[in-house]
Amino acid sequence: MHFNYYSLFLIATTTLGLGFFANNVHAEAQVIDRIYLIVNSQMLTRSEAQDVAAAIQDQKSSAEKTKKELNEQLLMNLVQEMLLLDRAKALKIEPGVKEIESRLDRLADDQPQLLEVYAEEDLKEQLVRDYKKQYIVNREVDSKIRIESHEIKLFCEQQLRKERKVGLAQILLQGSDEEIQQQVSTIRKSFKSGITFEELSKLHSADINAKRTGGKLGIFKPEDLLAEIGEATKNLKRGEISNVIQTSIGNHLLYIYEEQFPQDLDCTYLSEDQNNKYSNGLYSEKREALLDTYMDELYACAHIEIMDPGTSGLPALSALPEVEKGNVNCQARRVMVLPQKKKKEKKRIKR
Repeated sequence: MHFNYYSLFLIATTTLGLGFFANNVHAEAQVIDRIYLIVNSQMLTRSEAQDVAAAIQDQKSSAEKTKKELNEQLLMNLVQEMLLLDRAKALKIEPGVKEIESRLDRLADDQPQLLEVYAEEDLKEQLVRDYKKQYIVNREVDSKIRIESHEIKLFCEQQLRKERKVGLAQILLQGSDEEIQQQVSTIRKSFKSGITFEELSKLHSADINAKRTGGKLGIFKPEDLLAEIGEATKNLKRGEISNVIQTSIGNHLLYIYEEQFPQDLDCTYLSEDQNNKYSNGLYSEKREALLDTYMDELYACAHIEIMDPGTSGLPALSALPEVEKGNVNCQARRVMVLPQKKKKEKKRIKR
C-alpha cells in the first residue's frame, strides 16, 4: 500500500483556513490536554488533532466517506505534516523574520477574514510551518524533476489516446476456461496468418450479430463503455487484439479498427500554449509520483506512536495505515536526515 499524499493542504498556506494548530474555541475549551501522536521528534496534542479532524469533517467530500476512511485520512494528514516538519528540524530550516512578515502581508491581502478569526502570532506560527514544509518539498522533490522535450511529446500522445474516440469491435467468447483459452490461441494464430478480425469475429464470436457486423460495435469514447472494456481500450493500439476481458456479459477479445483524435493537434509540432499545457501536466504527474515515493520512505522509516485517545473521539493505533518498506534503506535515510558536517579542505603545503 502506498502512503498516498492526497492531502495537499499540508504543504500550502490553505491550512490556515482549517485552523490547524491554531488556538480556536475548541482548543481553548480543553481543560486538560494530552499528547496524542508522536512522530520522531514531533509531538501533537489531542486538541490539535481534534482541530484537524473537525476541518476534515467539514469538507464536502467527507460526507461520502466512512468513519474508517476519515480516520485514515486524519492520520495520514497528521503524520505527513509531522514528517515534513521533522525533516525540516533535522536540516535546521528556519525562515527569516522578513520572509514571514512578507507572507503575512500577502495573506492579509488575499484572505483578510483570517486576521479577524485568528491572532497574528498564531498565523505567523502557521506560516513558519508552511515555509518549512514547502522548503523540504521543493528541496527534496521538486528539485529532482526534469522535463525533456521528447517526454512532452510522449505525454501529449498519451493524453490524446485518452481523449480519442475508437471504432471498437469484439469477439464474444463462451465456454469453460480451457475452451476459451483454446479459442483465443486459434484466433491469434489465424490473425497472425492474415485473416482479418472482422472475418474471425464472424467465425468465432458468440454474439448473434457478429455474422452481420463482423463484430463492430460502433465508435465510442472509452468512458461511454463498460468500465472493464473502457479501461482496456485506453492502452490498446489500433490493429492489435486485446487480452481476454471479463465482464458481466462474458469474455471479450477487443479490436480497434478506427481512431478519431481531437482536431488541430499534432504532438510533434505543439504551439507554445500547447507545449506549456502538456509540460505542466507532465510535471504534475511526475511530482505526484515522486512525492508519494518520498512520503512513503519517510513514513516507512519513522518512529510513530499513538497514545491512548481516551474519550477524545480520535482514532487509535489500529487506524494507522500500513506501508510496505520495500527496498527502503532506513539506515541510509537516517543518515540523510542528519545535517552533514562540511568537510574541511586540507591546506596544500607549498614546497
